Amino acid sequence: MANKITNKYNLPETLVNLAKSRDYSRGKSDRSITQLIDSPRVSILRMANDNKIEEDVTDTFWANLGSALHHITEKGADDNHIVEERLFLDIDDWTISGAIDVQKIEDDNSITVMDYKFTSVWAVKNPKLDWERQLNCYAYLVHKCKNKEIKELQVIAFLRDWNRNNAKRDQSYPQQQIVVVPVKLWSYDEQRDYLEDRVERHREAIQDYAFEKGMSDCTPEERWQREDTYAVKKKKNVRALKVFDSLEDAENFAKDKGDEYEIEERIGMPVRCVDNYCKVNTWCEQYQQWKQDNE
Repeated sequence: MANKITNKYNLPETLVNLAKSRDYSRGKSDRSITQLIDSPRVSILRMANDNKIEEDVTDTFWANLGSALHHITEKGADDNHIVEERLFLDIDDWTISGAIDVQKIEDDNSITVMDYKFTSVWAVKNPKLDWERQLNCYAYLVHKCKNKEIKELQVIAFLRDWNRNNAKRDQSYPQQQIVVVPVKLWSYDEQRDYLEDRVERHREAIQDYAFEKGMSDCTPEERWQREDTYAVKKKKNVRALKVFDSLEDAENFAKDKGDEYEIEERIGMPVRCVDNYCKVNTWCEQYQQWKQDNE
């Protein structure tokens, strides 16, 4: 990656240098697992506009901290823990790769696959489906490359917004700042089918882009699409009395409130696009069309 690093808030130049030195490589592969589970449209637009993408040094903080964590945890390797190993596998004439944080060798010689993540308390209480996809892809790599059985999948979550007082008050709140999150293990057939489907989807997108046929759109899930909501509020007020997921529920609630109340439709936003988490919304026709339609 060759993103342009900006420094809008005049932070120390050492942090800018650190952001510029951050190096990611998928090795000699067509796609990494991280890229493969993501949107083909995003992947292609990032590659096509790599030298145009701007990122402020403040936006690189957690990525830099993640890189530092990986360097530190390498020192924790021993005979029973393989750390930071990148594996390669050919699927339908494509080479895919995955950098696995930790492979724990169990007593029966099976493998537990672990992945370190800086994340939020909310994410641990509501685990992301992408964690499940990512770790099952890693599991398949280990199984096929090493002929090992997989015992467990785990996310080792470092909670960046953890609060000690919340932990004391609420037993359902994570009780420590580092949490082991079990991840559902798929069958090998399910893992293979998923990987083959993702390879096919990415390959088709590349062909469509090369022949200027237009790429398939990102899915609502890939865009982090929020649903439309309906707010019941007093006319001229900004704050809603209550917000509903359906118009019918909003109408039923509002009908007894009197004429001074109204229902305001709030259009659900594709959060990833609007806040440019993907970094390529400037060149994305799908987002630009949404923006035009909702101005």
